[in-house]
Amino acid sequence: MRSLMAAGFLALGLLAMTVPATAGVTMVVRHEVTDYAAWRKVYDGFRGTQRELGVTKQSVYQAVDNPNDVTVLHGFKSAAAAKAFLASEKVKTAMQGGGVKGPPQIWITAKTPGASGRPGQVRLFVHHEVTDYAAWRKGYDGFRPTIQKMGVRAQGVLQTTENPNDVIVYHDFVSAEAAKSFVASPELKSAMQNAGVKGQPQVWITTLAAK
Repeated sequence: MRSLMAAGFLALGLLAMTVPATAGVTMVVRHEVTDYAAWRKVYDGFRGTQRELGVTKQSVYQAVDNPNDVTVLHGFKSAAAAKAFLASEKVKTAMQGGGVKGPPQIWITAKTPGASGRPGQVRLFVHHEVTDYAAWRKGYDGFRPTIQKMGVRAQGVLQTTENPNDVIVYHDFVSAEAAKSFVASPELKSAMQNAGVKGQPQVWITTLAAK
């Protein structure tokens, strides 16, 4: 387990080095835990240390179909702060103590202009690579009126710092059912194909975890 964790954090350290020193970043971490309640106890107990290590904001989401599938968002003021967090032995120890299973998926991202709406209780995450971000973004923005009609209450786009064509999109809904209907819609599939999405996107639906 420790070697897996080390590999994940080493990769993240390299990503953090590519972020401009003045840029604010969002770290997206997705991992499965053995038991959410036990993990959450460790996570909440670590909040003070997170702040000391530069975390400016945080939120936790649980997958609707598996409460032990956890997505955490951490904000940082700078790439230097994110890099220091990633290198911390305290972070690695806390993740091990919380019962994280296997290597986590971790992305360091920059938020793009154009986010809108008020955050909701249900959040759909979509991670995919696109052929060309500018072309994809034009298609995405053109699809915005349609997604609003399909129940999206808030949305935002994140680009990973190592590859601007590696994109995470989040859409907020009033219910998991609305999110599932959106994912299954032929309109969405057509729009993604036309915008140049490469391969199979990674899609997961979550709810904002209680504090």
